[in-house]
Amino acid sequence: MIPSVKMRPVGDFYSEPGMAWSLRSVGPHLHPGSEEATVALARAASDHGMATGGVILDVASALGAPARFIARRFASRIVCVDMDPRMHRAALEGIRREGLSRVIHPLLARTERLPLAAGSCDGAWSQDALCHMDKDAVLAEVARVLRPGALFAFTDFIARPSLTKDDLETLRRLWAFPSLFTVARYASSLDRLGFELLRAEDRTGAILANRTDSLVDDELWWYEFTQEWGEAEATGRLEAGRAWQALLTQGRAGYALFVVRLAP
Repeated sequence: MIPSVKMRPVGDFYSEPGMAWSLRSVGPHLHPGSEEATVALARAASDHGMATGGVILDVASALGAPARFIARRFASRIVCVDMDPRMHRAALEGIRREGLSRVIHPLLARTERLPLAAGSCDGAWSQDALCHMDKDAVLAEVARVLRPGALFAFTDFIARPSLTKDDLETLRRLWAFPSLFTVARYASSLDRLGFELLRAEDRTGAILANRTDSLVDDELWWYEFTQEWGEAEATGRLEAGRAWQALLTQGRAGYALFVVRLAP
């Protein structure tokens, strides 16, 4: 049954105060584990033979920090696709600042309709973004634009069997997640599209172990945040963080890493 609550717009979640909260929480990579999560995914991709020197698609590239990392790590050109104009502008600024404008190419577009030719990419990458999307549509587009035999390395938030309808409604309302897949559901969708599952690693424990509950200036930071953005905004962000943390620690949701290969 489809949850009955109205889903929060993704753009609202990543509004200006939302970005301030996210940057404070996890840094410019915008992922649990921050830079360490990007390094872990790159290591997994490398272990399974991610090609160097080609073109890698970054699905929902956000601020572009991981794209700048993988451009160097895999000596590749990166095509960044993101639908948020604010993310797009920030990514362009970061790319110019680091002198990577000839290497990284941001595109403002929907990931469910990639403006790329079939078989034009030598690899694909995504971090914690499919949770906001029509996952089957995006996976099909990634399969379309990859050349045969190419790798797709990604991480995402996952459902566990104990995730309830109420939990899903909470995630729609607070986090703009239309749905979450279990690892088995991901495996089924990927297999149907011609991907071979090389690695499916539950990294929930690593994310929880590396999480810092608070920073030394938390009280002052939240006071200033509330002064700038209002009590309702501060309360909403705190509610979102606590709700997700509860789902992780109680084992109803999780975080996983995948590496798959498109059939030759």
